[in-house]
Amino acid sequence: MMKYCYPIIVTAMCSLLLSACLGGGNKPSTKYYLIEPVTNDSLEKTDAPLKLEIIDLQLPQYLERFHIAKRTDSNQITFSSNHQWGENLRKNLLRTLSRNLSVLLDTADVGTPLSRSASQADYRIQVFIEKFELDADGIVRLIARWQLSSEDKTFAMQFLSTASQAAIEDTDYSSMVTAMSELFAQLSGAVADSINGHQR
Repeated sequence: MMKYCYPIIVTAMCSLLLSACLGGGNKPSTKYYLIEPVTNDSLEKTDAPLKLEIIDLQLPQYLERFHIAKRTDSNQITFSSNHQWGENLRKNLLRTLSRNLSVLLDTADVGTPLSRSASQADYRIQVFIEKFELDADGIVRLIARWQLSSEDKTFAMQFLSTASQAAIEDTDYSSMVTAMSELFAQLSGAVADSINGHQR
């Protein structure tokens, strides 16, 4: 009797393996995203080149993941497995802020924890991001604080709360990241304005 069972078992195992292989072909591919810096034409440059140092940029711990976060409720967050950051988000934002400030303030001398500068900085910048994701209502929101210091003075903390103008589908990650890039450019502009304000 057993000799007739073996072909049936082998056939069943082959069918399961074939189903698994075919099913795997339907798995959606992972897409990767970055927060992009502004272009030279999109922001107005200012006078006198400065020496800047971004000494820190902090994110909430839940954003320190490669999977892109979004809110499905006021106190609930989900992470996409098929839509991910192309690199560590903090490193991406540090590099992007550096390039944005370089464009805004017309200076190539912007140091970060990732690329130290040998120059004595005119201004040091600390950024604290409190929120940076798609909300449950489809609006991308950025809430951040930053503080400037110079060689002999630390200036008051400043604050920005900004949001995308239109709601975005929670499955449209490309539009979501584009909106995040635009909001981060606004934050970069606000930091640059505060530096200009202290120069006057």
